[in-house]
Amino acid sequence: MTLNDTWQRILAVALLLLPLALVHLTVVAPYLHHLAENRERIEDLKFQLQRLQRAAAKVPLWRQRLKALEAGHSGERHFLKGTTPTLAAAELQNRLGEIVRSAGGEITSTQTLAGKPEGPFTRVAVRIRFTASTPALRRILHTVEAEKPLLIVENLRIRPTRGRRDPKTRKTVPVDRLNVDMRVVGYLRTPAS
Repeated sequence: MTLNDTWQRILAVALLLLPLALVHLTVVAPYLHHLAENRERIEDLKFQLQRLQRAAAKVPLWRQRLKALEAGHSGERHFLKGTTPTLAAAELQNRLGEIVRSAGGEITSTQTLAGKPEGPFTRVAVRIRFTASTPALRRILHTVEAEKPLLIVENLRIRPTRGRRDPKTRKTVPVDRLNVDMRVVGYLRTPAS
């Protein structure tokens, strides 16, 4: 066998393998790659399906919890009670008196203001004047803002109380008392809403 024959055989084998390699690179390899991608996608979809099935199994539990929350939070507790704005204002006035007295303040005066319709609600306001120490005022404001029914403090004016004069030294001694004037607003649900 000559060197020429060897090259011819190598060339013949290369010519035979070249179409097979081309078919593999253009058809088989992309097809195998496509199959691998599809397997990964199928696994992802199976995982998502299992997750959705677990979530769907919990739907009755979540519906039950939602019903319990809706029943417990009807929204009525956010509004003043009373059938008329006058009765709601009286309730608000009494509640503010309790809050001020329980915090250690002293009420000077209260005044109910005329109710005003605002959409499906009636705005009820009470103006209250009182004296209190700084910590007591903080407790009063916190209680008014945090409790139910929802109340809004408007037009808050705070002035220090004049100090008293010491008879021995004739100097003014500061007193931790504040004169407070504020308007508190609540809302009454109108019967049609």
